[in-house]
Amino acid sequence: MKTILYILTFWLILSVFSMAETPVVKDTIPIIKDTNTVDIDSTTTAKPLEQVNKIIVYYFHGTRRCSNCIKFEEYSKEAIDSAFTQELKDGQMEWRMINIDEPENKHFINDYQLFTKSLILSKVVEGKEAKWKNLDKIWDLVTSKEKFIEYVQNEVKAYLKEE
Repeated sequence: MKTILYILTFWLILSVFSMAETPVVKDTIPIIKDTNTVDIDSTTTAKPLEQVNKIIVYYFHGTRRCSNCIKFEEYSKEAIDSAFTQELKDGQMEWRMINIDEPENKHFINDYQLFTKSLILSKVVEGKEAKWKNLDKIWDLVTSKEKFIEYVQNEVKAYLKEE
């Protein structure tokens, strides 16, 4: 009886191993080209894909956030998303939320002379910041969503029109 059991076990093990797929090893690795880079040796005058002229709308906040801080974010985001859909899509504008309490973002405090939650417009020309503006009236307008949104949209439109 033991012999039959050994034979069946051996047969079962052999069957399992023979049914298993053998791995296929490929001797070539596909090379994926990064589409966001420009070949610097190229003789063409190709532009990088990143937009070099744009407006960046920064909302700076801390880790601890009050109800007004939440409103600043919500109202500002709504103002940008509702009026500047095409500009955001085309890369002419970016929306960025930055927590200034994080160590890597501390430099923004000096860069934009921040002392509290702020909405900053930054005009980037040829890939470098040309000027910036603190939309400090958001503190006065936080109690009126409509006026807040109108203010932000008007300021951004004025920034977009400037040469």
